[in-house]
Amino acid sequence: MNNLTIDKSKAITQRNYAVELPYIDIKQRARSKQWVNFDRDNLYPARVYNMYKESPLQSAIINNQVKYTYGAGLADYDASIFTPNLMERWEDLIKKCIQDYCIFQAFAIQIIPNESMSKYSFYHIPVNQVRLGAYNEENVIEYAYLATDWSQVNNKNVVEIKMWGTEQPQAGERYLWYCKPYDPDELFYAIPKWMSCANWVLADIALSKYYLNYIKNNFSANLSIAYPNEPDDDKKQEIYDMLNASFAGEDNAGSILLLFGENGVLPTTSSIESKDADLYQNVCDTVLKYIVSGNRLISPILAGLATSSGFSSKSDEIIAAYTLYKLTVIDEIRDFVLNKINTLLQLNGYPRCLVLQDYNFAKEFEGSTAMNDEKEKEQTNTDEDAANADEQITEQNKEGGKV
Repeated sequence: MNNLTIDKSKAITQRNYAVELPYIDIKQRARSKQWVNFDRDNLYPARVYNMYKESPLQSAIINNQVKYTYGAGLADYDASIFTPNLMERWEDLIKKCIQDYCIFQAFAIQIIPNESMSKYSFYHIPVNQVRLGAYNEENVIEYAYLATDWSQVNNKNVVEIKMWGTEQPQAGERYLWYCKPYDPDELFYAIPKWMSCANWVLADIALSKYYLNYIKNNFSANLSIAYPNEPDDDKKQEIYDMLNASFAGEDNAGSILLLFGENGVLPTTSSIESKDADLYQNVCDTVLKYIVSGNRLISPILAGLATSSGFSSKSDEIIAAYTLYKLTVIDEIRDFVLNKINTLLQLNGYPRCLVLQDYNFAKEFEGSTAMNDEKEKEQTNTDEDAANADEQITEQNKEGGKV
């Protein structure tokens, strides 16, 4: 018997779609002025941002996280306080920093002393545009590099800027402050914590595209047509285009299929039964569960998703979920951002600290949710009255011998 041999060079391998941690050369040293790549192609932040934008669930979670963190805005502060720059208020700068932090786990601020060194100006820099230089001999990162598009860089569109804290500030000099929480394994860039569920976020994106194509193709290939004769390639394409134009897409649902035979022989049709409906729903439920967990979201209701719980009203469920979410997630983000912002205020001699007010769910639901709860109560009472009326009619019919 001849042994079966397999040519491994021609073996079929399954493509790996899984997201991996970015590669960062932690051994790179500042022998020349050069940034440290954020992953092998230096485009990791772009992939993070695209995942955030393309996933409906992840986008909802991040957007609400930003909303809850900013809350009801800044508490009253001295109106004479200097604005961070000529174009923005402190509210504007803080909102941008919070959004960057929720997406990228870091934010960046450009600091510019004035000519008299009496005041400083502060500008938000999109943190996905920042790349850091390598550590020097004193184990300090001296420079950062800015570019609006890191997929196409050259010596003309990359700006070098000194890192804040590496020297005594000089009048008119520009400095960059890269702010990220401490992680002993992140020597350069911050990795978003929600990227622990990155594979599930990609699955959510894939599901949205899958269902779009599913709808555009009338939910599945549910009918096969076998022609009695083998047409030529041009005729095959013509038939396919005709059938696709007539029956594919949501606008053609329920169209009538009319076939003509040839030489007395009719084409044969057979239905194809879809068996994957339950599988798709299970996948959706699993994706939801792990994305919610990876974002430390207490309840899906905080992302605008309906839930089945033991609460008597949705307002009670939202307030309870938000209270715990604030303690475990929101306060952590808020404290980190405000600590950095208040450090900037002290540079300009402002002794007080800015404080963000909590989002007042109770006030928001005071009217609308009470109205919704009342409507649900009225609907329940109406249904009960209708059921009681049906029972009375049935009893009357029984007594009259009609049943």
